[in-house]
Amino acid sequence: MNQNHEVKQFNLLQIFLYHLLPGVPILLIALVCANPSWGLGLPILLSLTLGIAFGLLPVQWAILYITARKQGKKLRDIIGFTEKTPPSKLILWTLPCAVFALFIFMVVAPIEHPFWTIFNWIPDWFRINRFDPSAQKGFILTLSLIMNFVFNGLLAPFTEEVYFRGFLLPRMGKLGKAAPFVNTALFSLYHLFTPWENITRILAITPMVYAVWVKKNIRIGIWTHCGLNTLSCIGLLFM
Repeated sequence: MNQNHEVKQFNLLQIFLYHLLPGVPILLIALVCANPSWGLGLPILLSLTLGIAFGLLPVQWAILYITARKQGKKLRDIIGFTEKTPPSKLILWTLPCAVFALFIFMVVAPIEHPFWTIFNWIPDWFRINRFDPSAQKGFILTLSLIMNFVFNGLLAPFTEEVYFRGFLLPRMGKLGKAAPFVNTALFSLYHLFTPWENITRILAITPMVYAVWVKKNIRIGIWTHCGLNTLSCIGLLFM
C-alpha cells in the first residue's frame, strides 16, 4: 500500500472501534488468569503475557488477515507507511524517540500512578506497577520473565506497530494533522489493564507516532517500541 489517499478512510466510529476493541480480549484473558478467587491466581506479569499471546496477537493479526482477504489483497498490501529509509537515518529518528519516551516513563509515571485515585479499587494482584518479582516462586518467575521477553518485548510491539501505525494510522486521513495524536491517545486507552498510565504513555510515544507519520515509515515505531519494551523486560531482572 502506498499513500493515505489511496485507501478508504475510516469514519470516526470505525476509528474508535478498531483502536479500542482489541484491548478487550487482553483484559479478559488477564483477568481470568490473575484473579485469585474465581480465576487461575497466576501472577499479573504472567497473566498479561498470556493475554498478549492469546488475545493481542491472534485478534490483531486476524483483523489484518480478514481485511486483506475481503479486499482480495495480500496482507502486506494493506499495510501503509512502508517507505524505505536508510538504517543510519532510521537510527537518527528512532534514538531520540526512544530516549524521550524512556525519560517520560521514568519521570512522569511515578507521579501519575498515585494521581489516579479513581483506580484505587483495582486490587494489587491486577496492578502490573506493583508486581514484586521477589514474591514469586522460582519456576513461575522464570517462566514469566522468559514469556514476557518473547511476547511483550518483541512480538507484541511489532504487532501493535503494524496494526496501529501501519494499518490504522494511514486510514485516519480525515483527521488531518491531528491523526497521529488521536492514534496515540486511543492506543493508550486500548491498554485497558493499565488505565493509571495514560498520561505517561501519551506523552511518551506521541513524538514516535508523529515521526512515523512524517516519514511514512513504521520501522521507526517498530524499532522504538521493541526497544522500549525490551528495556522494560530487562529492568524486571533487577527489581
